[in-house]
Amino acid sequence: MLELVRKDLIAGRWLLSLVLPLGCVQVGVMAFHPLSYVLGALTFSALLAFGSIVIEEYEKTELLWNSLPISRGQFVAARYLTTLLGILTGLALSWLLAAAVSGLASGSGMGGVVLLGLEVHLVLFALLALAAAVYLPLYFRYGAGRALAWFGAIGIVLLVLATLVTDRVLAGMGYPAGATDPEAMRAVVGRIATAARPLRGVLSGGAAVAGLLLLVLSLLIARSVYGRRDI
Repeated sequence: MLELVRKDLIAGRWLLSLVLPLGCVQVGVMAFHPLSYVLGALTFSALLAFGSIVIEEYEKTELLWNSLPISRGQFVAARYLTTLLGILTGLALSWLLAAAVSGLASGSGMGGVVLLGLEVHLVLFALLALAAAVYLPLYFRYGAGRALAWFGAIGIVLLVLATLVTDRVLAGMGYPAGATDPEAMRAVVGRIATAARPLRGVLSGGAAVAGLLLLVLSLLIARSVYGRRDI
């Protein structure tokens, strides 16, 4: 299994040589703005996590890996391990770069860099782990292209449901315009942030653990569906 991870890294060396420097520059520039940094760190980590799948689809190496003397379960576990390593590497590099930019800005008197802490990065890990837990079983069932279409459809349905629920909750709180009212959204988000501040360490840690458990459950599902798939 570890040999497959190594082969993935070797096969993706050209992608890594492109994504790593460009991603580092992007995250370093975005470190001056917390929201932009979050989006940059998510994008950078997602590219490192799922880039091997793009390469595998482009170079058609899935059949080659399956011709090796390994089981399909090991192949699936290797893909999950590669994805997890990509997520952790992307978030760790992003955090280190933001810390370096913050130190340089403070030393030069520029200021303006808000260094986000461990709690934020744990939540980012949970979000990426959730995305991987949903996408990877679809990938092993349908292949990369159809899995992406299913993943997008699921995301749209969840977004619509979240918007409807938010509208009903805000209407019940006396904001008839619901999610379209920016003042209402700021007020509610502010209340939630204030209430969660004393528990942010527990909540962010719990989210990260939940994301990891979802990955494990997703791995079991993916092994089952891939074992029955005709290649």
